[in-house]
Amino acid sequence: MCSADAFNADDQWYDVVRRADKAVIYSFPAEGRYLVYRVNGLVSLRPLLEDEEVFTLNGFMQFATRLGYRVIPPSDIILS
Repeated sequence: MCSADAFNADDQWYDVVRRADKAVIYSFPAEGRYLVYRVNGLVSLRPLLEDEEVFTLNGFMQFATRLGYRVIPPSDIILS
């Protein structure tokens, strides 16, 4: 039996696994920040640069508010 303390950061990796056949598609180190995305069934992964951030829509709205922008929600009246 081995403990989690026996591993250092250089030994820790994450795997992207295809569920259908449990094949390991890609492995990447636990250290660092990565963007994993899928386009038309193709999974891609790349490291994030130091000046890059990833936002959800809510996160972006909070960021814009902190920068001093006034965020106005859309009207409930939708013309068709």
